[in-house]
Amino acid sequence: MKLAVKILCLCSVSMGFVACETTGDPNRGGIFWSESKAQDRLQERRNNLGAIQSDTDRMDRKNAGLENVAARKRRILGQ
Repeated sequence: MKLAVKILCLCSVSMGFVACETTGDPNRGGIFWSESKAQDRLQERRNNLGAIQSDTDRMDRKNAGLENVAARKRRILGQ
């Protein structure tokens, strides 16, 4: 009986280690740290930030153009 309990415990612990995976995020996923996965996540976030900044720049240019058009129309109407 004791042998069966020991084997069951050993199997349970072994399955727990097998289920763990490496992750680049210590807050999510497995318990083991992976530098390459962390670098991949960081690069993905940088790419996302770059896309957001590009979109913001584009919208700023568009707004500046619209403000120029509005100012020109105000000058024309004011004369």
